[in-house]
Amino acid sequence: MTQPTTTHETPASLLAPLARGLLRRQPEILALSIHDREGHALWSSSDFLLPEDSALIEQVVKESSVMNGHGVRGQSCGLWWESADTARARCALALFEGGEFRGVVLVAFSGLTTCEEDRALRVLELTPVLPVLAKAIHQLPTEVQVLEALPAEPMNDGTTIIAALRFVDNAADDGFACDIEALSREQHLLELIDTALRDDEFALHLQPIVSLRDDDSPSGRPLIVEVLIRLPTEEFGVLASHEFLDTAERNGRMPAIDRWVIRALLVWMQRNRDRWADAHAVFSVNLSGKSVVRPDFRDYLELCLDKSGLPLTSLRFEVAELDAGIAPQEFAALARSLIDRGCEVSVDNAGTGTGRFDFLREVNADVLKIDGSLVKGASDDIVSRALINGLVHMADTLGMRTVAGQVDSTAKLRAVTQLGVDYAQGYRVHEIEHIDKFAFVDCGIQRPLEASARA
Repeated sequence: MTQPTTTHETPASLLAPLARGLLRRQPEILALSIHDREGHALWSSSDFLLPEDSALIEQVVKESSVMNGHGVRGQSCGLWWESADTARARCALALFEGGEFRGVVLVAFSGLTTCEEDRALRVLELTPVLPVLAKAIHQLPTEVQVLEALPAEPMNDGTTIIAALRFVDNAADDGFACDIEALSREQHLLELIDTALRDDEFALHLQPIVSLRDDDSPSGRPLIVEVLIRLPTEEFGVLASHEFLDTAERNGRMPAIDRWVIRALLVWMQRNRDRWADAHAVFSVNLSGKSVVRPDFRDYLELCLDKSGLPLTSLRFEVAELDAGIAPQEFAALARSLIDRGCEVSVDNAGTGTGRFDFLREVNADVLKIDGSLVKGASDDIVSRALINGLVHMADTLGMRTVAGQVDSTAKLRAVTQLGVDYAQGYRVHEIEHIDKFAFVDCGIQRPLEASARA
């Protein structure tokens, strides 16, 4: 019988690259350690474990082993221990793969958490790497020899191996390799995002939102443009928002990006007032749910608006239906503040959230923007048409205007017009252009598109 061949893999070869990536992506993380399903330490970024940490890990192991992935506190929100003396918060999280408990990661954060919401946000930012860590632990063979007496062996990068393991040569796991590759791509993209934030390298683009109705005069109709963000890169060209904002969202960068957009737009508007003022332009800015729930972000936005010296009726702020529904009180507070200052408020991505618009009882929002996933079926899908019709009727009843997003064909333009939508946005209406190249007065889109849609 052929004996399995021994490889030169160590815990560091599988775990360290993932752990280092997690440390790089989250500056708040001071240290972390990874443990197997018995609680034995496999890898640690430093010798930082305290008796309280061991108690957390032991409790997560106990609960996870019993519950097998169901209803485990350590899986979703973690078990926490905080010390005011060191101003550090520590969290032990269970690692699961396919519902199977694989191990525990213990993370030491800088700064104490002040509420459950802060803890939830910190855990949410860790979630992309947790299943990959679990799969990496699963790649280790079941015949593991933990050397408890092994002295800490410093690595070249300052990390420490706590346990030595015997490895056998297992077949390569293509899924794991794909996960590692995806995580590597995300890490690289996150580095590009952080560089753009640091060096002010994002770019603002605009896309018009055009009226479908001819019941008011074009001269009195404002030119509404949505503000979009792009990420110029040397290796990938200019990345559209959908190519990098999901990564930014998963890794807690959206509040910083929202601040960048607000600051950059207001400065541009101040310096280029002669270009957009005569067109009565209204700039529509997207705000993420991560920003809406933060009082410090609301304070920042209000301060920027108050100091801008701009007519705030030229600004509209969009919040997704799902984000508004999840944090209705925070959304209502922000919306009231913006409306009091003269800004418009728009509910974005309508039709993709919970379907409950209770928050509209507290907020007199001006615009309901129908999500492109519904507009996609507006011309031939009976369910999409029925949902759009319902949203239009609700908006009319509440005195709101409706916008159809992602209108990229004549058939969709004709369909949303027939369904009574007020405005349309998309490539069938107008291309996206860099803010410095956009012709506000001469773009020729302040006329209604109704005739074109019916043609």
